Amino acid sequence: MKLAATHAYTPGSPESDYWQARNKLAVAARRLNEKLVSTDIPPSLASELAEQIESLSSQLSALNQVTGLLEMGRRPDRGSIDNVMGELVAMAGRSHPCAPALTWQEGTNRITGTVVFGQAFEGPPGHTHGGWVAGILDHIMGMTHVRTGHPGMTGGLSIRYLKPTPLNETIQINAEATELDARRTEVKATMKWGEVITATAEAIFVRVDSAKFGFDAA
Repeated sequence: MKLAATHAYTPGSPESDYWQARNKLAVAARRLNEKLVSTDIPPSLASELAEQIESLSSQLSALNQVTGLLEMGRRPDRGSIDNVMGELVAMAGRSHPCAPALTWQEGTNRITGTVVFGQAFEGPPGHTHGGWVAGILDHIMGMTHVRTGHPGMTGGLSIRYLKPTPLNETIQINAEATELDARRTEVKATMKWGEVITATAEAIFVRVDSAKFGFDAA
């Protein structure tokens, strides 16, 4: 299973057209999330906006629904299950409306990337909530484990918060995997703002049978 840093779709293909449109929609939704958090909204306008958003939800509810990533991966012109996960997986999918802006590049047993946490991810004033720091590190580390050629799940995760991670700044992420044995892989990661390391992480990932999660059937 391989997750790509950029869209692994043939330009002009149905998959490319579909996910480009979903990306555009996700960007708009993220902008809305930011404004809902950062705007001092009068109660009357909040009620009006709630009705408009409910109307949009009703429009979407009238369309075909999917039960999850695997079902989406089985649909024509959506790409492989790996493509679908790269787009819609929780925490950092490119087309996920609640994810921060994350980009990444793959190397051998290694992934580097950047993330920008907007105000919607604020915890301590002016800084990123620690849960999002941990979540993005876990996500990048999981993808790095996948780069070893084996799907797996986090068996243990340790996070050290060294400095607060600022909002609205480009944050560098680096993760590297080392295979320990036939079942386990160790992944270490860092999160940096410029030259300042804001967090580090270590995790053990345990390999799983891909068929157990339906990858082989998607």
